[in-house]
Amino acid sequence: MNQIKEYLREQAIPLIVLLLMVFIASLVSPVFLSVSNFTNIVVQIAVTMIVSMGMLLVILTGGIDLSVGSTVAVAGVLCAGLMKTMPIGGAICLAIIASSVLGLTSGVIIALLKIAPFIVTLGMMSFARGIAYWYTKSLPISWFSFPGSNFLYAVATGNVRGIPYLAVIWIIIVILTAIILKYSVMGRIVYSIGGNETAVRLSGIKVKTWKIMPYLFSGICAGIGGVVLTARLGVGTPTGGNGLEMDSIAAVVIGGTSFSGGKGTVSGVIIGVFVLGIINNILDLMNVPSYPQMMLKGGIIVAAVILSKFRENSIIG
Repeated sequence: MNQIKEYLREQAIPLIVLLLMVFIASLVSPVFLSVSNFTNIVVQIAVTMIVSMGMLLVILTGGIDLSVGSTVAVAGVLCAGLMKTMPIGGAICLAIIASSVLGLTSGVIIALLKIAPFIVTLGMMSFARGIAYWYTKSLPISWFSFPGSNFLYAVATGNVRGIPYLAVIWIIIVILTAIILKYSVMGRIVYSIGGNETAVRLSGIKVKTWKIMPYLFSGICAGIGGVVLTARLGVGTPTGGNGLEMDSIAAVVIGGTSFSGGKGTVSGVIIGVFVLGIINNILDLMNVPSYPQMMLKGGIIVAAVILSKFRENSIIG
């Protein structure tokens, strides 16, 4: 009971925001609470949920990964392009490997050269986006006529006992992330590095090695997200994942994760992703243009950071 009370206390603000969004959305649109609309939401949030899991590990170490959106684009166009010449399984694996290499490269530079994550991942964001445009010659790649297209189409539109396959995929990634953080050595060290990196280093743990791993994991998640996005869109496009770095950061911060690292939960990120998903859904139902949505997301990030800062100060005080 004490653990439940502590959890509810820590997640009070995200939970209140989520419930408030559901209440407002149900008043604004009678369609919102329908089963079909809820199914639509769990499909729409798939890519953001997957990418946010990788972002969570990075932010827990006190870092940030601005390259996830571009990495999603690279994985997406590679998957679509490679389907033309190889089996779908090989195309998906190579796409995820490429995204993993991008994440690993960022992690190595950050950990070994001690360069600020913001600068490194900002550069990687531009580099990866350039790869996507170069590979596609700035044109989307449609995979419907390629071998293996039936598989991707089934992933994008199929379901198991009413649960969309895309929802099954992000649920698996969420469970895997929760297991890593709670039961693995990596999870404990990630929290420790974010809490007090100096103490972890003095205890004899190779901090540089463990700081690389979250960026590798983020790259893997972005790769999976890229394949999922390509399946949903029907094309691999160099503009895919545009703005996804902002959505994933917002979801993690809204969920109560501290920007300074060392504090955050998978369940909090789930709440954050659903908050963003509901906002996007209700604005779409109201036919609100995309630009006000971007403004609203930016405001939410700033508000979430302010609330996180107040929460940390109150705990310290």
